[in-house]
Amino acid sequence: MSVPADETVGDLPVRDVGLTLAGIGGLQESSTTQNVKARQAVSRVSREELEDRFLRLRDENILLKQHANKQEEKIKRMATKLIRLVNDKKRSEQVGGGPKRLGQAVELEEMIEHLQERVRELEKQNESLRSKLISTKQQLQIQGHRPCSYSYVQPRINTGLKKVSEAAGTLEHAKKGLL
Repeated sequence: MSVPADETVGDLPVRDVGLTLAGIGGLQESSTTQNVKARQAVSRVSREELEDRFLRLRDENILLKQHANKQEEKIKRMATKLIRLVNDKKRSEQVGGGPKRLGQAVELEEMIEHLQERVRELEKQNESLRSKLISTKQQLQIQGHRPCSYSYVQPRINTGLKKVSEAAGTLEHAKKGLL
């Protein structure tokens, strides 16, 4: 089982940062001067644009935190695998077992861990879908039934079913015949 070197590489959002004043001229301004200029720049921007920038930065921050957490989990798993491999290698050298069998066991353990992680992800997704379903059902119950503008819509084709008025008429005739 071959695993790419870093499966989370595509998940990392890339931010294109333009050149700053310090990057162009190499001049370092004092922090108070930079603070004053930043406040002036903020005062020129509309509230909606500031809110939009804030939300975009917040979302980017959340994505970066998620990516960092994934990387930390991956580091922990790889450290555990390394320790396990070293211990297994020591045991196999002492017993005289072959390294080929050791590699197969590690691959199977990796596959099991990957499948368990996938199960956890699917359970989280399932739970979120269930909560969405519950909230949608509640919204539908709150809205209630919309009044229909037509009490009955006639079919445009012959379905073989009798109309409501005809069915009621034949039912009355059947009752009269029984009496």
